[in-house]
Amino acid sequence: MIDEDAFGVLFSYYELEDDEYGSDERAEFVQRFEAFERAVLGIVRDLSLPGDPHVVCFGHAVYVEFRDEETSADLLRALRVASARLAIEGFVNATVLSHGARWVWPDQCPELSVSEPAPRVARISRPSEPLRRALDVDTLTRRDEQVEGWGPGVYVDTEALQALGKTPKNAPTVLRAAGAQFFRIPALPVEAR
Repeated sequence: MIDEDAFGVLFSYYELEDDEYGSDERAEFVQRFEAFERAVLGIVRDLSLPGDPHVVCFGHAVYVEFRDEETSADLLRALRVASARLAIEGFVNATVLSHGARWVWPDQCPELSVSEPAPRVARISRPSEPLRRALDVDTLTRRDEQVEGWGPGVYVDTEALQALGKTPKNAPTVLRAAGAQFFRIPALPVEAR
């Protein structure tokens, strides 16, 4: 196995529990979270990501990870538009772009596997810094009666910006998440595509 640099993108359904508890019927909520997943998977297909994207559906979020290699599209702009598209479809979201090392077999896509017999183990990833960072941010966006949380928005790992050769135009507030630093950036209107 080797470690290689990779990007991770997490699209988190920020108001999942609110929508669940606010639904009159179970079927209504099921349709809602399935619609979120379909919307995100459609966005991921539209992004045409490089490096054999690895997609995992967590239920509350969809995560995609791909090798850090030359991209023809402006990834940061595309993710800002993607977050806005989800919002237009009625899904308040936290979208996270992370970066770091992941462990993979050389020249192979990351594997998804399920072991038998009990206890069944589903392996969705080997050690992955982008996945861990994205999940950390997802947790820090949540709020309750005692925790303010960062709220919904688009969050970008400072290492991802560096890997993309970008720097912020101003000096945004640095948000710290377990050894990583993120900036919150505005989503772009869908018309800005």
